[in-house]
Amino acid sequence: MKEFLRHILESKLNEDVSRRRFIQGAAGLATLTVLGAPAMAEEKKLGGPLNFLGWDGEHGGNVAKEFLAKNNIQMQASFQSAADEALTRFNTGGRGSMDILTPNKDFQRAILAANTELFQPLDMARIPSAQGLFPAFKDAPWLTRDGKTYGIPMIWGDEPCVYNPAKWDAMPEKYTDFADPKYKGELVLLDDPFGNIWLFAKSLGMKEPNRLTAAELEQVVEAMLKVKPNVVTIGASHGDMADVMVRGDASLGIGGWAYQTLIAKDKGVKLVVGSPAKDGTFFWSDAYALAVDAPNVDNAYAFIDFITLPESNAALAKELGSGCTVEKAFDLIDASVRDIYPYDNVRQPGGGILGTQIVVPPQNPEGDIVGSAAWVEAWQKFKVA
Repeated sequence: MKEFLRHILESKLNEDVSRRRFIQGAAGLATLTVLGAPAMAEEKKLGGPLNFLGWDGEHGGNVAKEFLAKNNIQMQASFQSAADEALTRFNTGGRGSMDILTPNKDFQRAILAANTELFQPLDMARIPSAQGLFPAFKDAPWLTRDGKTYGIPMIWGDEPCVYNPAKWDAMPEKYTDFADPKYKGELVLLDDPFGNIWLFAKSLGMKEPNRLTAAELEQVVEAMLKVKPNVVTIGASHGDMADVMVRGDASLGIGGWAYQTLIAKDKGVKLVVGSPAKDGTFFWSDAYALAVDAPNVDNAYAFIDFITLPESNAALAKELGSGCTVEKAFDLIDASVRDIYPYDNVRQPGGGILGTQIVVPPQNPEGDIVGSAAWVEAWQKFKVA
């Protein structure tokens, strides 16, 4: 097994991976301790199907290949284009057929805060490797409810701009500056209402960019529409965005992912990351969660525990160009990937900016504050304008 993991750590990056996009979320949840005391898991008989619905690449197709074969587990993976897709499938006939999900921290926070049925609490005795998580992920307010844990983080990172340094020396000071005609025919966006609206709300100086009134939301859309003439296309995924930039059809991606630079490098194209100096960017973390009424619980627990081993977590972080969540994985990751992310945030309880920054709106309206449906509608207005 160690030889296999070493091979994975040394293998080339998986260039077909396209990653998750930010979605719905809400404020709430007091900080609670995520992990209980370690315990020996009861021996379980493994084998048969394991149903995965999540972001492409987070199923660990390469990292867990030998583990799955050894235990005769057949990974049946399908990939979401938005995190609320899991909830939609669950409520439209998918209940009882879904095992592992990979929610973004803000989506999981929203689901737990709203007491919406989707995730089941985890038996931490069956995931002993989770004891090795960084402090931020042992004390994460987005993973818990009533003292129970609902997710095991596997990667984290941020969403900077990604650009061709042969075309641009640096990013402008603000996202609203992308309305400058010099960017005409140069921009690619992600098809993500929440991340894009949040970025422009922050650029406009709104105090809580995830909590907007209808008037503020309209103001944000107006600012975004000034940028739209410069947009070449809206990518369905981060992988699509990378392909557009690799082809040279656009030179700058707003709300990108550091992994896009590695995809491009593997194809002989240099891209770099940067963010508007005044506006900055936002951070994310994805976790493994177990769906309510999951049919293959034993396989799911064994898989999550395996992927949370230091060697496995390092391999997955490397393959996805992301931050690792397991402390001992840090020294196993190439500096070219490891140094992209500010690990001081995850070495402290509460997660630093990961714990305090909420990127997306409440699920439902709260007085004058509009809910996520209004953001989706505003994004559609932007796309068809």
